Amino acid sequence: MHKLSLAFLLAPVALLAADESLPKAETILDHFVEVTGGKAAYEKRHNQVERGNLELTGKGIRGAITIYQSAPNKDLAIIEIEGIGKIESGSDGDVTWEKSVLQGARIKQGQEKADSLRDATFNAPLYWRTLYDKAETAGTAAVDSHECYKVVLTPKEGKPITQYYDKQSGLLVKSTTVRTTPMGDIAAEVLLDDYRREGGLLSPHKIINKAAGQEFQVQIASVEVNADLSKDRFDLPDDIKALLKKSPMPASSVTSGKNATGSNGGKLTVYMSGKPLASETYTLDKSDGKVQLDGSGNANLGGTIKVEIEQFKVVADQNYNLISANAKAKMGTIPMVVNTTFAAGKATNEINTGQTPKTKEDVIHPNAIVVNENLPLYPWSMLALRVSFETRDPQEFPVYIIGKAEVSGKVIYKGKEPVEFAGKTVDLHHITASGTLPSGTPITLEFWVDDDHRLIKMAVPTQNVEAYQEGYDRKPTPEPAKPKE
Repeated sequence: MHKLSLAFLLAPVALLAADESLPKAETILDHFVEVTGGKAAYEKRHNQVERGNLELTGKGIRGAITIYQSAPNKDLAIIEIEGIGKIESGSDGDVTWEKSVLQGARIKQGQEKADSLRDATFNAPLYWRTLYDKAETAGTAAVDSHECYKVVLTPKEGKPITQYYDKQSGLLVKSTTVRTTPMGDIAAEVLLDDYRREGGLLSPHKIINKAAGQEFQVQIASVEVNADLSKDRFDLPDDIKALLKKSPMPASSVTSGKNATGSNGGKLTVYMSGKPLASETYTLDKSDGKVQLDGSGNANLGGTIKVEIEQFKVVADQNYNLISANAKAKMGTIPMVVNTTFAAGKATNEINTGQTPKTKEDVIHPNAIVVNENLPLYPWSMLALRVSFETRDPQEFPVYIIGKAEVSGKVIYKGKEPVEFAGKTVDLHHITASGTLPSGTPITLEFWVDDDHRLIKMAVPTQNVEAYQEGYDRKPTPEPAKPKE
């Protein structure tokens, strides 16, 4: 056959190959969770200890490495190199640091701190939706003998990370990025191989790191899951504490909203079918390394049915990792009290409804948004504070309905638009959030927030409920036209 004729016959095949659609990044990332063991297997793990050996390739320098990790974002790496000594680095969930006999002790700040806190996230593959603002499939590439999909992850702070997932196995085999260090920006590459099942999950046991013209290989010898770690394992070393006293650390810049410090509260009036239903007053304060939401309210559900919300309070660290929550209310004379503590990926609830108190434990993400199933509405301010205005792509947040269960919330930023109130029109950012309640009922919420991520208006269309911030009064419903005589 003539070569030109052969080219025409094969052209449709070439076109089909060129037009092959790539899987979405979320499909690739979620598939990695499944092939390595599945969500349930990850959620059973609260900490782990890895021990192994390392070698600086071609230099004859060897050492031992031990890595401790614990939920939600604590870690400690100890490297002991023959003839050089000990190198340590870690995170207590707030402060990130490193020290060595060569360079002494130092505290990481800025982008370097943000990178380290993200690296310290335990069970990180489960939380990619909250760790990164954007994930995109950027094409395909060969990594040694692996044909891979390239996924570019853009974090909330820091430079993009490109990850390479084997098309056949779904396993991560390579990761590249540029890291900010005291020596400037340095390109880094990590190769992952020799996956073995440990504690119910597949994990790489051979890791090759390349950076600044150097290459060192880590071979993991053992992995201990849910180890009995001492309470002070991740405490800051004394010389790091001394540095903190000399130079107090600024609040972490790892935050989505602009209102990184100070107060963001107010007073909401809640309407149902155009009639006042409830009033809520609250504060949302970010200071002293914590985010604290606290408020109260009251509602009249018609007739003699009244609800007194004595308190709904949520406390988290500056990276939105939950510490505690308290909900205290009365429906008539019936008390409804839930006191919740958060640790190791779990919410432990002490519940009292006037009968026998009970304890309920739920598995949740450490940085979930905590709300009540109905009123009050102001806890959704935490979601408004964390939504990014920089992307129109869906953003996903875990939402914990206190004392009930965690659900997944999909948030879409729709842009800025004029919103009418009584006597004025204001340009606000429009956000929609959708999900399914633990009962199986789907729900959609609408939010309008200002440039500081402060909640100004909220609506639950299926329930005909609206809420308005003080100073932004609801526009009166037009009176029906009078019939002509």
